Amino acid sequence: MSFWWSNFVGGRRPRGRGWRKTLACTGLALAFFCLPEIARAQSAELAGISKLIQQGKLQEAEARLHRYLLKLPHSAKANNLLGVVLLRQGHFAEAEEVLQKATVDGPGLLEPRLNLGDAYLAEGKFDLALTAYEGAAKIAPHDVRAELALAKLYLGAGEFAKSIESAGNIPAEKRTEELLPTLAADYFGLRQPEKAGVVIQAMLEVAQKQPELIPELAEFFLAHRDFQSSQQLLALAQSKQPSTDRLLVDLARTQAGLGQLDDAQKTLESILERKPDSVDALVAAGNVASQQGDWGDSGEAFSRANELAPDRPDILYGLVSAQLHADQTEGALKNAQKLHALMPDDLRSTYLLALALFGAKKWEEAKPYAEQVLAAHPDDREMHLMLVDVALNDEHNLANARKHVDICLKQNPGDPGALYYLGMIQKMEGDVKAAIQSLAKSVASNPKNADAQGALGALSLQAGELTRAVPALEQAVLLAPEQAQNHYQLALAYSRSGVPDKAKVQLELYEQMKAKEAKDAKGLKGPPTSEVPVMGIASRP
Repeated sequence: MSFWWSNFVGGRRPRGRGWRKTLACTGLALAFFCLPEIARAQSAELAGISKLIQQGKLQEAEARLHRYLLKLPHSAKANNLLGVVLLRQGHFAEAEEVLQKATVDGPGLLEPRLNLGDAYLAEGKFDLALTAYEGAAKIAPHDVRAELALAKLYLGAGEFAKSIESAGNIPAEKRTEELLPTLAADYFGLRQPEKAGVVIQAMLEVAQKQPELIPELAEFFLAHRDFQSSQQLLALAQSKQPSTDRLLVDLARTQAGLGQLDDAQKTLESILERKPDSVDALVAAGNVASQQGDWGDSGEAFSRANELAPDRPDILYGLVSAQLHADQTEGALKNAQKLHALMPDDLRSTYLLALALFGAKKWEEAKPYAEQVLAAHPDDREMHLMLVDVALNDEHNLANARKHVDICLKQNPGDPGALYYLGMIQKMEGDVKAAIQSLAKSVASNPKNADAQGALGALSLQAGELTRAVPALEQAVLLAPEQAQNHYQLALAYSRSGVPDKAKVQLELYEQMKAKEAKDAKGLKGPPTSEVPVMGIASRP
């Protein structure tokens, strides 16, 4: 029997403290010798997961990463790989959160910062993306991916000289044709067309093998609304490279920008017939339909795109705008809230959320968002008109309402929306004659505003001006047949004009509608929410 065994079993019992010390030392020694094995096992596991990602087996990779992170939640490399998986799945907000954690846990690692920059880009958070890539460039100066991303971001920000500088930071032996569209755009931005021409020629020479270069430059022109230059570039490319879907989408966007909406629609239809799930083609189709004023088709295209690529701000902008125009208030509000959650600091998302809340009759909730827009753009018409409505219906503050109306009329004395609200203010002040004059000017500029026609007809009837009251109320009934009060007012106007048969028809319609309203509202309590009919305010993305 060995000495240590005899002491422990049959002889002297070791002191507790010494035993704990011996055990601790033994454990440390074992841990020390096991560390390389553990590290190798962890490295092998992450390498296997990385291979799954490369093979496109994202669900399996995600499941294994979650199991791995249960044991090692602060593994920067594992969180980085999970961020890559989420990026590829289109879950950009989740990817951002995971990759932020990876940069905290691994401040000296390059990949998490690069991938975090990609996540920010996907979410449209360009300033944050720039910061992430700049951080990556500090960790690894002259890194190709970081410098290329910086060159593109600086280009997008209009900092053309900085963009060229970043491109120059890439070692000459590592520069590829991928850099050419950025350089060409930089030279155009710096008003150096000769240099840009040389770069474009180089792009055309490799366009057959690299067909994405020309569309990338075309998208620079499209972003700056230079549709003529885009058209010329795409025409040059047609004989030099295959007609990829990306090139055709850019062609359609160019055609739409030049006002060739039918041609743009045909171009996009040719893509969607082959690839009905092409997100870029659906987005472009949504934009073309909105230019044509076909808000139903626009909303359908954006809705399909949103199903395929959720959480993309550019898609949500188009979808909310289309739904607002189509009076799809519930859907518009839901998607505007989603957009604002993704882009809380973006003024366009605040703008659309204000309009969506207003359309859903949540006036008090809309007010702070409208005020936020006006703080940055004090002359915004729609936000002022929204606050007029809030002041009239919720606050009963005529002075505040008139203040916002006056701002709109100062910008445009013939603004039909502002004139409508001015007429309603004058009516509430008791100046019926002035109100009729304002409402008459409003419908002269916009005869399709049912609320203005109805108000003009009712006030003209009150003033005994039947020749003005009857046509105005007929228009109101035609534009908004669901509004019972217009039928009642028109019945009165017909009766006073000596047309009892027509009056009877309108009165019967009124009574049927009121009976239906009473049936639908049975058991409900509370006064109407609005004293002044809400005038539709068109959204402006």
